[in-house]
Amino acid sequence: MSQPNQTKMDDVTMYLDKISWNELAVVITLYVILLTSIISGNGLVLTAFTVNKRLRTATNKLVMGLAASDILVGFVSIPCWLNITISLHNHLPISFTVYQFYITFDIFIGTASILQLTSLSIERCHAIARPLRHRTLSIKVFYVLIIIPWTFAAIVATLQPLQYNRWREEYTLLMTTTCFFVPFSIICVAYLSIYCFARCKPIAKHRSERKAFKKDLRLSVTLAVITGLFMVAWLPLFVVTVIGTYYPQYLPPSLGTDRVLQFVKFCHYSNSALNPLVYACRNNEMIRTIRHIGHRLLCKVRQPPIWSRLSSYRSSSRRSTSGRTVTWDNSLKKTSSVRTCSIKSGNGSRRQAEDVTENKSKQQKNVVVVHSAV
Repeated sequence: MSQPNQTKMDDVTMYLDKISWNELAVVITLYVILLTSIISGNGLVLTAFTVNKRLRTATNKLVMGLAASDILVGFVSIPCWLNITISLHNHLPISFTVYQFYITFDIFIGTASILQLTSLSIERCHAIARPLRHRTLSIKVFYVLIIIPWTFAAIVATLQPLQYNRWREEYTLLMTTTCFFVPFSIICVAYLSIYCFARCKPIAKHRSERKAFKKDLRLSVTLAVITGLFMVAWLPLFVVTVIGTYYPQYLPPSLGTDRVLQFVKFCHYSNSALNPLVYACRNNEMIRTIRHIGHRLLCKVRQPPIWSRLSSYRSSSRRSTSGRTVTWDNSLKKTSSVRTCSIKSGNGSRRQAEDVTENKSKQQKNVVVVHSAV
């Protein structure tokens, strides 16, 4: 283990030596509750996306990428952090490889979450500003919006072990600029544009257009709330990172400061638990699907999901309306055929009457000719 890493470990060990077992138990309990809520919430969102086909929209695929990064926090980041905390408190050695794996993976997950929110904000801005062109976008565009955040996050995270003890200040500047402040600016501009466009857009004439616009606007508000919570949770961590890198004298190694750092760490992990709650509470289809999953797990009663019943009802109503139109068309055809027949019969009777009158007139003429001859 290198000397700077050993110094950092000594500072953390000094904090963990000062806290009592009761405080450590409270910290571990809070992290366990947070871990459980992260895995259960994001797991339900991913399961609902898998179960309900109506949720498999292009925009929801971006949201599922965000849920995947959040659930990795519960599976990897928090367990590694708890392992480091408990080991240091018990004066157990920590491998430098384990510590670097935790830092690298934590940067990877955080960067992926920020960039995915950036992709979502750009996609929402395009959906509100140009709805017709947005509906004709290819699915490949959404796949690109999903792949780019994960790829860039992997590149930034890979640089962490390579730059260790070499260019720490440059790497901190690169990470805070490209992974936080620039995405934060893009997200703010995107949602400000959505707000301005929603206020200035005239009311659509067709009901379907108004309904689609309200749905897109509601989803945009949901993602804006998620983004706001994300910024509130992550901004203190990046500020503390910048201060600790360039002005470490303003962060004295005291018990209060270390507790503030622990609180900041807990805040940015808790954001992964808030995202599925905010999204599920504002999506009616997601709420129905999660209720169905919970009913299946708790009651163990198999019943058709509500979305399938709604789809069957809609299909049956469409069939009934189509049947009515067919019968109406048949009745119209029958009445038209009757009318044509009556018209034809009327024309025939008229022709017969004309023939009879002509024959009578001819007979009368013949009679007149005979009388005149006599």
